[in-house]
Amino acid sequence: MGREDDIDKLIDWAVSQGWSVTTDSKGYRRFYTPAGEYVVRYPKTPSNPRGRLHDVKRALKANGLEVPPPSKTELRRRARQQGKEGQP
Repeated sequence: MGREDDIDKLIDWAVSQGWSVTTDSKGYRRFYTPAGEYVVRYPKTPSNPRGRLHDVKRALKANGLEVPPPSKTELRRRARQQGKEGQP
């Protein structure tokens, strides 16, 4: 069940970044860029969940999604950097 949690977290992250994820009638989860371009799919019951998840992450990263998602510490650091850049 651990891999199912991993793909769910990846889907949540992708959606939060403007990507869309649909599930077709066979249970495949299909990832689309914010521009609506199809990227990759993840089956409902992959024969090799670990390898398939790795393939999905690689495809998403190649299409511009930051994988793995940044940590909270990294997000705070970026926010501070942006605040400093905006000041004269």
